[in-house]
Amino acid sequence: MRTRRLILQAAAEQFDLRGYAGTPLNCVTRAAGISMGALTFHFPTKQDLADAVQLSGIEITRDVVEQTAGLPVAPLHGARALALSVTRLLEECTTVRATARLTRERSGGDGWTGVWLTCLTELLRRAHDEGRLRPRVAPETFAESVLFLIMGIEEYTRCAALGTDGDSPAVRRVARAWDLLLYGALDSAGQAGGNLTK
Repeated sequence: MRTRRLILQAAAEQFDLRGYAGTPLNCVTRAAGISMGALTFHFPTKQDLADAVQLSGIEITRDVVEQTAGLPVAPLHGARALALSVTRLLEECTTVRATARLTRERSGGDGWTGVWLTCLTELLRRAHDEGRLRPRVAPETFAESVLFLIMGIEEYTRCAALGTDGDSPAVRRVARAWDLLLYGALDSAGQAGGNLTK
């Protein structure tokens, strides 16, 4: 089990850095400090290894999504908290960041994205049903905008470091972008903005 964990961590680091196509197995063995035989004993192929990294990242993300979805807050606040939690995961967890990249680069469904996007869309749908969003704002369109934002942040987190005060620049950026999106989507007195329509 210790060797398996070591391999998965090394593989996540390499997939995050190099992508699926750019990561030969010998890069993983060097990073883990193990032989090729030890790696293939646990993961016979690169596809098996990538599947295991993705499964691990999905489980980590699912735990955070469940915690966030259970917060006793209004749906709109819950959706914002979820977007920021996903951003924090991308910034702090190599396995999740590698999983996001592998989901983009490999065929076979939305994988990691679907774990949090489904919940985000449902929270926005509930906010819409409560009259918190403009009638013409489709929750799915709002969620898709957040998806594109998170996809950009994923790459940004690969290059950015924490600020000198320990604050998270990625989370700050997503919070600001969320507030701009929301300004155009809100349907409350005195809060007007552009249209986010179907």
